[in-house]
Amino acid sequence: MKHSTYFLTFLLLIVVFNVTKGQPLVPALFIFGDSVVDAGNNNNLETIVKSNFPPYGRDFKNNMPTGRFCNGKLAADFT
Repeated sequence: MKHSTYFLTFLLLIVVFNVTKGQPLVPALFIFGDSVVDAGNNNNLETIVKSNFPPYGRDFKNNMPTGRFCNGKLAADFT
């Protein structure tokens, strides 16, 4: 029993040290894909196809259009 307590304590210290020690290995995440992961944003482009009017953006906090072709956040926004 004494050996298992030492082992579990040692294992816990290793896990805590590894979790708290460091910096992320990946500084950014780039996702290329279709409209499921990329809603686009063309507010700065000269085009007649815009999304800066309702109903776009109605699921955001302020219910304002953001220029993205979606109603709110997508899965890529949470990763």
